[in-house]
Amino acid sequence: MVFQFAPYPADLGPAKRNFPFFQENLKRHDVTVLSFGTPEEKQKIDAVFGDKCRVVYVNNKRPRALNFLLRIWLLLTGRSSYRRFYSWKMQRAIDQLVKEEQFDLIHCCTTMLGYHKFPRHIPLVGDTHNVEYDAVYRAYKQTSSFVKPYFYWEYLRVKQEELQNCEPFHVMIATTQQDYKKFRAVLPNKKIHIIPNGVDLAFFQNQKVKEEERTLVFTGLMSYYPNNHGILYFLDEIFPLILEQAPDAKITIVGAEPPKKLQRRASDNITVTGFVDDVKPYFARGQVFVIPLKIGGGIRGKALEAMAMRRPIVSTTLGCEGINLKHEDSALFADTPEEFAQAVIRMFNEPELRTRLTEKAYRNVLDGYSWEVNGLALDRVYQSLLDKHKAPALSRTHSFAELPEGEQKLA
Repeated sequence: MVFQFAPYPADLGPAKRNFPFFQENLKRHDVTVLSFGTPEEKQKIDAVFGDKCRVVYVNNKRPRALNFLLRIWLLLTGRSSYRRFYSWKMQRAIDQLVKEEQFDLIHCCTTMLGYHKFPRHIPLVGDTHNVEYDAVYRAYKQTSSFVKPYFYWEYLRVKQEELQNCEPFHVMIATTQQDYKKFRAVLPNKKIHIIPNGVDLAFFQNQKVKEEERTLVFTGLMSYYPNNHGILYFLDEIFPLILEQAPDAKITIVGAEPPKKLQRRASDNITVTGFVDDVKPYFARGQVFVIPLKIGGGIRGKALEAMAMRRPIVSTTLGCEGINLKHEDSALFADTPEEFAQAVIRMFNEPELRTRLTEKAYRNVLDGYSWEVNGLALDRVYQSLLDKHKAPALSRTHSFAELPEGEQKLA
């Protein structure tokens, strides 16, 4: 499995999908991990999984000034900023591992890893957390400043490069029906499966922490542009409307790497935590979970976590795209500042509404977002690909007799 970001610990957005798949694969297969990451991050995964799989990390951390210069160079040479994810160190590691070991299959955990060259004779699976070029296009549509032409240029370049990156994948995986349709429209001959994100139901259980009235919560990696854009939109256009009707309302913004612009917004009503070891108490204290996203793609793990924690959700339509949630049935959706603020006020004032929505959302997450079920679905994708290539069954650490009856097994 090849990762763009360290899969463990699973405290950042991509790892919340990558790490569960890694765990599921460890149950049934011999796994080699190749990832970007620092020596400190490698020590963490080695301490827990070092005796279970081979782990190779490529430290490609660059000084901030060098990253800035790289972005300028990419712009001047007509390439997207995403090209910065290419690393000759990673390419060397790929080439070396392929020489040293005989792999049945390679699983790439993002389309952005497609900037690197993989051997064509080994079946290659491309997992797509979202449609990157569509996320950039949505950013372009939401931007009204002088940088709008840049976003459109970036969208064109990212689309071209992402589709080129997808070309070597023998099979692709989308997280939502919406993403599937977008990829299908531009890659009509590509085999594409849908496997949604999941949630660790054993971990995200309701806490014995007192709920704080009129307290809102938002979580996510704050350096991720869609999250940063969404929460600033909330603070600028929605929160003032809420305060007009509920002056004692508060919001807690939980997540690593908050930009300075966001940190400066902290006040009596606004708490910016930065990284926290455990997000569950913050979920539990919040009376309402908000997802004010206007750009991005894929399934938002934050929504699944809120559903598992029985937190009532107010979201934009986009914020819960691809998730089994319906307006007035299991969440409230609102796409204008006025509608969003009014939905939050309704949640504050109607405990029966909060209970009804959260119980329905909780049943939905139990029924459709288990990582164990998703792991078995991933296995079936692997086997269908191996059957097509007439490759041997994947090497495995557990007998397939251990799988639930009726599930497809690798032979």
